[in-house]
Amino acid sequence: MTVECTRDVLKVDQTVGQQLSQVLVEGDVVVPEVKSDIARILDVDGTVIVNSKEVIQDKVMVEGAVLCTVLYVGQGDSQLIESLETEIGFTHYLDVPGAKPNMLSTLKCQVEHIEYEVINSRKLSIKAVVNLHSRVNEVIGLEVIHNFKDMPNIQMLKDKVAVSYSQGQGSSQGIVREDLELEEGMPSIKKILKKSASVKVNNRKVMDNRAVIEGDIRIQLVYLCDDPNEPLQHVNYDMPFTHSVDIVGAYQGLECAADVWVQELFVEPREDINGEMRVLNVEAVIAAEARVFETETKELLIDAYCPGLSIQPKKRRIRLTQTVGEVQDQLVIKDSVTFPENVPQAARILYVETKPIITDQHISDGKVVIEGVLVSKVIYQSTDPSYGLASIKEDIPFRHGITVEGAREDMECQSQLMVDHTSCTLIAPDEIELRAVLTAEARVFSSLEKEVFLDVEVEELKQGEDAGIYVYFVQPGDSLWSIAKKYNTTIDTILKYNDIAESQVLTPGEKLLIYKKLEVSL
Repeated sequence: MTVECTRDVLKVDQTVGQQLSQVLVEGDVVVPEVKSDIARILDVDGTVIVNSKEVIQDKVMVEGAVLCTVLYVGQGDSQLIESLETEIGFTHYLDVPGAKPNMLSTLKCQVEHIEYEVINSRKLSIKAVVNLHSRVNEVIGLEVIHNFKDMPNIQMLKDKVAVSYSQGQGSSQGIVREDLELEEGMPSIKKILKKSASVKVNNRKVMDNRAVIEGDIRIQLVYLCDDPNEPLQHVNYDMPFTHSVDIVGAYQGLECAADVWVQELFVEPREDINGEMRVLNVEAVIAAEARVFETETKELLIDAYCPGLSIQPKKRRIRLTQTVGEVQDQLVIKDSVTFPENVPQAARILYVETKPIITDQHISDGKVVIEGVLVSKVIYQSTDPSYGLASIKEDIPFRHGITVEGAREDMECQSQLMVDHTSCTLIAPDEIELRAVLTAEARVFSSLEKEVFLDVEVEELKQGEDAGIYVYFVQPGDSLWSIAKKYNTTIDTILKYNDIAESQVLTPGEKLLIYKKLEVSL
C-alpha cells in the first residue's frame, strides 16, 4: 500500500569517533660551538607546535614538533647563564575507526611531562610525553518523513530537539607584529634567554564568507641583564590581535568555534632613543582553525502507527550533541614548598613559571570537577655566591569544581586552564610560597539518540483482528503512547474508558481497560 508523505531535509553533525593518545618525543640537543659547556641545568621546557593534521582512512595523522628551551649555567663561571632552543619533530597516528578523508577534525595537544639527561658537557638527551586528543565529525544529510497525507487516524509521536550542523570550516595563518617597551625601572636587556607565547580567544563572530577572531597573545620573556644581584628578569605582555579565516558560504548569524595557536615567535631587542636596549620587536606567526555551524529547533517524527493498519518503518538512529552550558571561573592555587636537603638555599627569587596539566575531568553533583597538577619552576639566587643561580621544580596537585546549570554525570565535559598571574614569596632560605591565579573554562555537552523515519511500508489489517476488551496492568517504563501502540488503538480511546488524564504519570501495577471495537460489514 502506497502512502504519500511530506519530507524534510535533516542535516546533523555526527561524531565519528574520538581518541586520546600519547606520543613519546625524544632527541638530542648539542651545544653550539659559540656557547660554553654545560655545568648545571636550570630549566628544560617544551611546547607543542602542530604543523599539520589530516584525516585519513580510520586515522588522524599529526605532524608537529616539540620546541625545547634549555637554560643552563656555563662551566667556569657561576654567573654565566646560557640558553639553547631546538625542535624535535614527530609524526603520530591516532586511531579513529570510521574516519575518512575530508571529514572535520579537531585536535588538542599539550606536553604532559619532559625530562632530560646530560650525556656530557656538550650534549643532553630530552624526552617529552605529549598528550593528543582528536575528535572527527561528519555532516550527514537525511531526507526524513515529517508527516503523512490522507491518513486521518494516523498517530504520530514528535519531539522538538536542537540540531547543530557545520556550515563550513577553514584555516589560515597570520602575522602579528608589535614593538614593546620595558617598563620604567626594569634593567636593560643584555640577552633574551627564553620566550614563549599562548593565545586567549576573547571573541568570535561570523561575517559573510569569513570568521573573525579577536584575542590576546600572551608573551612571556626571560632575559639576562647586567644587575649582578638579579641577573634574570621576567616580563609578560598581552598583544591584541584580530584575525580572519575564510569560510565560503558563511554568513552573519551563524555560531563559530575557533582554535588559535602560535606557530613561531620572533623577539629581537633594539635600542631606544637613549641608546639602551629596552625595545622589543615582537613578531608572532599564528595559525587558526574556525568552524561555523547553525543550530535549529526541529520537530522530528520518532514514532507512528495507525489503527487498522500495519506500519513498518525504515529508521535510522542519529546522535545529537547539544551544549548544556559554558562557564568561566577563576581558580587560585596556593601552596608552601620546602626545599629538599640537596638543593642550595635561596637568597632571592628571580623567576617563577607555572603550567597547569589537567589529569582528569568529570561531572559530579552539577559541577565540572577538574583535577590536575600545577607544574611550578622557580629559579633563584642561592645564598652561596660561588654557586650562583639554582632552580627547584614542584608539582602541586589541585582540584576545582565549576557549577554548570543542567550538568549531569552522564554528560560530557571539556575544560581548559590558562595562567593569569603567578607570584612566589621567599618565606625562609629553604621555603617558598607559590600562588597562581588561573582562568578555568568548562563546557558541558549532552548526547541523545533519536530514531528518525526514512521510509515506511503500510499494510491493511484484517477487520476485527484482535478486537475485544482487554484488561492491562501497567508495566515499568510504560506510557500511554506505548500502550496505545501495543494494542493498535489511540490515546483518546484509552482516556475515554479510564479515569485518568493524558498528563498523568502511570504507576506500575495500575489497571487499564483497553477497548477495541469490532467492525462488522453486512
